[in-house]
Amino acid sequence: MTDTTATQSLVESVSTRRRRLRRWLVLANLAVALLLTALVATVLASAKRGFEDRALNAAEGRAAVAQLNLASELAVVDAVMRATVQDLVHRATHVEEGASANDELLKTRMALLRGMESLRLSDEQGRVIGGFPSQPAISVADRDYFSLVQEHVSDRALVAGPFKSRTTGHWVLALIHPVRIDGRYAGALHGTINVDHFADVFDRYDLRTGDAVALRTTDLRLIARRSPGGGPQGAPGTTSVSPELVAAVSSHPEGGSFTSVVALDGATRVTAYRSVDGWPLLVFAGVNHANFLAPWKEQAEHVTSLAGLAMVLIVLASCAIYKFGAREAKAMQTIAAHAEEQRLAQAKIARLLQEQSAMLNNDVVGMMKLDAQQHMGWHNRALATLLGYEAEELAGQPLSALFMDRPGATEVTTFAKALLASGENARAQVQLRRKDGDVVWVDLNGVRVSDHESFWIAVDATAAHAAHDRLRHAASHDALTQLANRVLLLERLSERLANARRAGDQVGVCYLDLDGFKAINDQHGHEAGDTLLVEVARRMQSQLRAGDTVARMGGDEFVVLLAPSPGLSWRRVLGRLTSAISAPVHLANGEAVEVGVSMGLAASNGETDTPAALLARADQAMLEAKRQGKGRLQLDGGLGSVVFPVRPDQNAIGPLPP
Repeated sequence: MTDTTATQSLVESVSTRRRRLRRWLVLANLAVALLLTALVATVLASAKRGFEDRALNAAEGRAAVAQLNLASELAVVDAVMRATVQDLVHRATHVEEGASANDELLKTRMALLRGMESLRLSDEQGRVIGGFPSQPAISVADRDYFSLVQEHVSDRALVAGPFKSRTTGHWVLALIHPVRIDGRYAGALHGTINVDHFADVFDRYDLRTGDAVALRTTDLRLIARRSPGGGPQGAPGTTSVSPELVAAVSSHPEGGSFTSVVALDGATRVTAYRSVDGWPLLVFAGVNHANFLAPWKEQAEHVTSLAGLAMVLIVLASCAIYKFGAREAKAMQTIAAHAEEQRLAQAKIARLLQEQSAMLNNDVVGMMKLDAQQHMGWHNRALATLLGYEAEELAGQPLSALFMDRPGATEVTTFAKALLASGENARAQVQLRRKDGDVVWVDLNGVRVSDHESFWIAVDATAAHAAHDRLRHAASHDALTQLANRVLLLERLSERLANARRAGDQVGVCYLDLDGFKAINDQHGHEAGDTLLVEVARRMQSQLRAGDTVARMGGDEFVVLLAPSPGLSWRRVLGRLTSAISAPVHLANGEAVEVGVSMGLAASNGETDTPAALLARADQAMLEAKRQGKGRLQLDGGLGSVVFPVRPDQNAIGPLPP
């Protein structure tokens, strides 16, 4: 009886322990699930912010490039129109010539402007009295801008439109300069640009499917838009925009960014915008949200799958432990059965632990534990593979030994310790050195697990970082010739001007335009034209000094930034450039073609010069060289306004005047 009571008491005790064990296992599994969920959510949220930041950077870079391109083109158009107005006024007051002479002048000037659809002259009553192309007599007196241009006093042209041209039926943007003789309004010079020209400019950008670039007036009327993928582009003049765009432009009219569902095509984009310097225009560059978040979604699916697998294994282990307790109760019936069941349960637990270890030692995501001194304890096989080490070689190594340099290691480890000590997760993208000396970019995410340990996930970010570098290179270099583009040129010119002011030197800017390129391009095709441009760019690059820079401005126009030289003697550099450019170029079909070059040279004049002003002076000098008969070097007024013919030999250009 005593033995039976003792047995029953022991069975009840075992049953009580089983119920208590079940409660603790349920609570422990819930706690692990919550911790794992929080870790996955934190890692994915941090990674998503990184992808969104890169999308915004791409949009801002594209908006900056578009702003500079449009500002440059409009500045050239405005400068040519302003010079034309001055010539028209001079002819009206000093030269007795007929309307045909004015028409010929306008035709010549229009040939200098890309994208210009018409250039016409109206009298004080708004009647069109000449221009190119010729047209039946019409009047612009009923246009909204007619009264505005009579009161317009700015040096810069009045912008009107977009509206439909009465002669061509095309949508155009108009630039109008008033013509005043002795202070009296005598008419206006009208230049119209087909809005399709701006869309063609946007086509040159590296737009992915779903991306978009648009030009609008400051009152948000659409001028031109380009979005690859076949969706609606929007009609010129429409004002259908998202509320986010209206709010952003209202609060920050000069530039900013926002994320919205675009009203025209319903796509979600991260959009950056900028005002076109000095013009009542805004340029918008949108990056398709889905393009940049696709890699993050793949990463989210992978990390979530690993976390789910980990949770399943933990639940299985908990179930095994609970079943082990059940077997322990049954073991009270027989010592032999108990021993056998215990052996089987231990074997099953060992298998489960082995499976859990296999999950932690996956080949994709690196994992490790660091002690309080940032020394590596446990790590999985994926981490060793990522860094090129054998499994046992990393044990006990300080994390700082894997960094490229000690200052960088100190900065990151100090930053991580501070975040972990405050209870926050630490995240950093760093460069680590593999065992073979190669460099790998790693995205590190760490969480504190105790006062003396932290757990880290390491993901290879080398491919993503390389893609970012390629995008940054594309934003500052010409896609065809790989020369510097306008953005990089302006950065270097600003830097050189600042250095020259401090040293008392002068910086030279030479604006070049290829003579005869259009004829070759028309005769042999665009592919031959591209081949010619690439070869000319290579030759120019090979002839420059170490401190010089050559950039492509678009089409067949280039700019050479000349480093300071004693006595402003840039003769040899320009002579070498002329010889290299003028040498024959062999096309793919075996034919040899030749081009000439017209140059405009301007030098900085001290504290008052800005990059844009210096470029404009060189551009004007080059246009003057074109007008003088091409194949020449025209010096800016600051250098004496002397025109030299350019011949294909090194000493073709004589010493520049002091």
